[in-house]
Amino acid sequence: SSGINAEYGVASSTNFTLIICGVMVAAASSGLGEVTFLALTSHFERSVITSWSSGTGFAGILGATLYLALNLVLSPSQTIYLMVIIPVIEILTYWLLLVRPATLNEPAGGFEPLLETDAEEDNNALEQSTPRDTGIKLTLKKLASGLNELKYYMMSLFLVYASEYLINQGMFEIMWYKNISWKMEVQYRVYQVVYQVGVTISRSSASFFHIKKIHILSILQFVNLVLFACEARYQFFPSIWITIALILYEGLLGGACYVNAFYAIYNEVPAHRREYSLGLASVSDSFGIVLAGVLSTFIHNYICKFRI
Repeated sequence: SSGINAEYGVASSTNFTLIICGVMVAAASSGLGEVTFLALTSHFERSVITSWSSGTGFAGILGATLYLALNLVLSPSQTIYLMVIIPVIEILTYWLLLVRPATLNEPAGGFEPLLETDAEEDNNALEQSTPRDTGIKLTLKKLASGLNELKYYMMSLFLVYASEYLINQGMFEIMWYKNISWKMEVQYRVYQVVYQVGVTISRSSASFFHIKKIHILSILQFVNLVLFACEARYQFFPSIWITIALILYEGLLGGACYVNAFYAIYNEVPAHRREYSLGLASVSDSFGIVLAGVLSTFIHNYICKFRI
């Protein structure tokens, strides 16, 4: 419902502050939804990870393509009003179509240490602490153990998402070409569609092959960031089609890192802490996106000084 309210608020408001607040609510709703649904995948078979990744990728294509197409005949506000039906469909799907596994109804157990060697220390903590202190200490211990166990995947996700969202938010708007009939705003929307196509293709790839060394994907995405920054500053690509090809490549890298990270976590983490681990790891890409959102404003303005 928060997503519906956010879309309605953005579409109906002409006040910049209210629009920004609506965007923030929509982003928070999306982030919480991702954490929740990824954690829920731990109660299903492993193929659900691939299905989830493919579905989120396809949702990106559908959203970007619909917005591009509808904007040809409707205003942006009218388009957003029309697309409110999407979160409504999501709510109905969750409550009416989703078959809930029996494990969701199991009573919550006690604290299970993420690192087996911590079991004895946790018992000592229980004996020496008050109930309130014990709860806080064990929660922090669980978090620290989870971060230590998942640091490879979380760092890879953080870097790949920070890099690609710096590209998408800080450079797409100023990478436009005059030697083509498309208007600047059309070029930007095409970039978004192509990016989502790349994400969808690679997020669906786990059904066919797996990539274990995902840090390589993060490094390649960072190289991509440097290349896009140079193009945004110096404009040395002779054609928009080179940019479009690189945007497709960018989406392929990001989607591949995402699906392979969560697929590996699902397979490597024991079942009793899989739900917690999947939810925790999903926070890392959110932090990458937030950092990119902050930095992209400064990078965008800096590059624009040389483009005027």
